[in-house]
Amino acid sequence: MKSLEERVQRMEDVHEIQNLMGRLEFLHTAGLEKEAMQLFALKTPGVSAEVANWGVYEGPEGIRKMSLGIHLDGEQKARPGTMHLHTLTTPVIEVAGDGKTAKAVWLSPGLETDGKDSKFQAMWAWVKYGIDFVKEEGKWKIWHSHAYAIFMTPYEKSWVEAPPHTSTPMVVPDEIKPDRPSTYLWEYSTDRVYENVPAPPEPYETWDGKSVA
Repeated sequence: MKSLEERVQRMEDVHEIQNLMGRLEFLHTAGLEKEAMQLFALKTPGVSAEVANWGVYEGPEGIRKMSLGIHLDGEQKARPGTMHLHTLTTPVIEVAGDGKTAKAVWLSPGLETDGKDSKFQAMWAWVKYGIDFVKEEGKWKIWHSHAYAIFMTPYEKSWVEAPPHTSTPMVVPDEIKPDRPSTYLWEYSTDRVYENVPAPPEPYETWDGKSVA
């Protein structure tokens, strides 16, 4: 049996992780990517982020390249007219028994607007998040992050009508090229069966290398 102190600490850990992810989404929607970067475990070996069919970004430099390169303009400012809004639902959060790491998943209904020269495209963008967390200098930080695609479709089309956009890896400029290709490519299509990836984490005692990211 866990002591009362340990049980309270576990509840506080889950609350802090929820707030951490909420802050990440608010910052991301506002284009405050420099601030969002600081929520990653930049001092912990192995920090990484994978974005659907973009690829995997590794280490502090990879996180910087992903955050500032993909979402901001050449002056590292949010581009006028763009908006990336991703909500968080149905969390499953498991903090390790030793309190040093955690694993969590979320479903994320969202929307995106991208474009330039007054030509913008409104999109529905639904993803799943699989994220490993680590305590870094006493605070929870994002250690491994993976945004898994569910579907992305133009505002005026349903997910049944639009073809999967993750069928092939994204071609990106050299300055924001990922460190390695995507590890998982799946998106809804009428000829595909939904995959329970990432599966919600199970309770665990200490980091076992089984990432949800």
